[in-house]
Amino acid sequence: MSNGYVKLMDVLYFICVFIAGTALVIMSTIIAWGVFTRYVLGSGSFWPEPISIFLAIQLTFYGAAACYRVGAHISLKMFVDLLPPLLKRWQGHFVDLLMATICLFMVTYGASLVKTTYFQAYPEFQYIRVGVAYSAIPIAGLITLLFVIEKAFIRPSLEAAKEGEV
Repeated sequence: MSNGYVKLMDVLYFICVFIAGTALVIMSTIIAWGVFTRYVLGSGSFWPEPISIFLAIQLTFYGAAACYRVGAHISLKMFVDLLPPLLKRWQGHFVDLLMATICLFMVTYGASLVKTTYFQAYPEFQYIRVGVAYSAIPIAGLITLLFVIEKAFIRPSLEAAKEGEV
């Protein structure tokens, strides 16, 4: 079962990287178009900014989830390295607990934000709902929570099983 969970997390990680990467590429292209129309054609397009904001939200939350899984996030490793071994282990559990709390906050209050803003539309695009843009908050929060569970419970049990085989 643990191997299946890790494989599922691999798929979720790939989806997060794909969403974040695609958002970055599209956002960069759209902003370049906006600059081109404003400074070369002399009349700016109305749509690059709101679409870029939508994509920036996707990039931020899905990218953060992917970074957490691979440990590419900002951390204060220097201070952790100064701790004695027993405190290092407890610090790791404390960080996992804090991350789980943050993820639950994102899921709970992010879902509330989506519900509150779902029927609001962007002025420039009446067919894009504000709540859809914010849906990345609870979804990425849930995905990050699954990554926290993997890091805190699944990976250590797999590592212990591998050590037992040797």
